[in-house]
Amino acid sequence: MEELNGIMEANIGLLQANAIFAIGNIILLWMVFRGVTNANIYGTTTFGRVVHSIMSVCIVLFNLGVFANVTSQLNNWAYSISQLEGEIPGGLQLFVDRMGATEYVDPSLIPSNPVALIFWVTVLVGLIGGMWTAPGPKEETA
Repeated sequence: MEELNGIMEANIGLLQANAIFAIGNIILLWMVFRGVTNANIYGTTTFGRVVHSIMSVCIVLFNLGVFANVTSQLNNWAYSISQLEGEIPGGLQLFVDRMGATEYVDPSLIPSNPVALIFWVTVLVGLIGGMWTAPGPKEETA
């Protein structure tokens, strides 16, 4: 039982750290979408479009990295529990069965869930496409 407590504490701590990164990345994602909105309202330069595109790619990759860490961590957590000797409490046994983990896995930036892959490609297209279709800078009248 001591081994199970160690596994639980370590994984809960890692999930909390990943949650903080996820919140930060979602805020960054909101900021770049807000940039697209401002570019379409006020216009933007080519330099602004390039910088925004680079930031968008980086933020999407950061988000994919955090979610890849969480996915692999949950899999590895379930696999660790399944390898314990003795009786596993009912709720944990359901978690292990639902995860279906058969081995330890490393995080991957390419989501294994096709819906998640479509979602992130759509986000990236929306960010970059929205910025590059924005009008040029508006001329101010005095």
